[in-house]
Amino acid sequence: MSQSKQSRREALRAQQEAEVRAAKRKKVIGVIAGVVVVVVAVVAGVFAFTNRSDSPSASGAQVNPPSADKDSGVYTIKSGTVKQGAPTLTIYEDYQCPICKQTEDTYGDSIRSLAKSGDIKLQYRTLTFLDDNMRNDSSYKAAMAAAGADMVGKLEAYHDVVYKNQPEQEGTGYTDEQLRTTFPKEAGITGADLTKFQKYYDDKATSDFVKNAASKGLAEGQKLAGDQFGTPFFTVNCKKYTDWQNISSPTPETLLASIKKAA
Repeated sequence: MSQSKQSRREALRAQQEAEVRAAKRKKVIGVIAGVVVVVVAVVAGVFAFTNRSDSPSASGAQVNPPSADKDSGVYTIKSGTVKQGAPTLTIYEDYQCPICKQTEDTYGDSIRSLAKSGDIKLQYRTLTFLDDNMRNDSSYKAAMAAAGADMVGKLEAYHDVVYKNQPEQEGTGYTDEQLRTTFPKEAGITGADLTKFQKYYDDKATSDFVKNAASKGLAEGQKLAGDQFGTPFFTVNCKKYTDWQNISSPTPETLLASIKKAA
C-alpha cells in the first residue's frame, strides 16, 4: 500500500469516525404518553437542522427540481445518456463536509466522465445534518440553492462550484451573497435564468424538497451503514460500496472497473 493511498484512506476513516463519535455524545430525550424514550443521535442526529423548529420557513410556492425524484429526493445526473445495464453509483454528501470536498477534488472528474459517457447512472443524495454540528444553516441553504440551480438546468455546474469554494475553516459556512450571486454566475447562470434562480432562492421555493430529501437520505444511509454511516457514502446498485477508497489515482477506467466489480 502506497503512503498516499494509506493517508487518503486514513483521512476518510478519521472523518467518518469523528462524525460518529460526535453524534453519539448527543441524545434527545422525549416523553410520549408518560414513557421516556431515549434517542441516540447517529451522525449528527436524526433531528438534524432540517427538522428543527427554528429551520427557515418557505415563503413561496414549492417546486420539485426536474432532475430529482420527488418522493426520495434523489438526483439523477444526465439520465438521458445512461447506457442499458449501466450500474448506478449513488453518492451521499453534505455541502459542508470537508471529506466530501476532498473526495470531489480527487474523484470528481472521473465520476463526471463516466456519467457523461453513460457508463454509470450517477445519483446524488444531498444531506444537511452538518448544520446541527456546526450550528449554522449553510448545508440547508447550499442544498436549496443547488436545487434552484437544477430548475434552470445547472445542477452539475453549481454542485461543483459549491465544493470548489468550500471554506477552509469548518463551520464558516456560505454567505447568501455567495449562494445567490457569486456561485450561480461562476456556474454559468446568467440573464433571465439568474433572475429565476434568485427568485427560487429568495422564496425558498425548494425548501420542502430539500428537507424531505435530507430526511429520507439520512434514514436510507443509516439503514445501509448503521452507526458507521457518514459522508461521503457511496453505494452501487443500492449496496454499500467502499472499494473506491482503494483507488489512489483514479481514472474513469479504474473507477468503472471497481464499480462494475461491486455491481
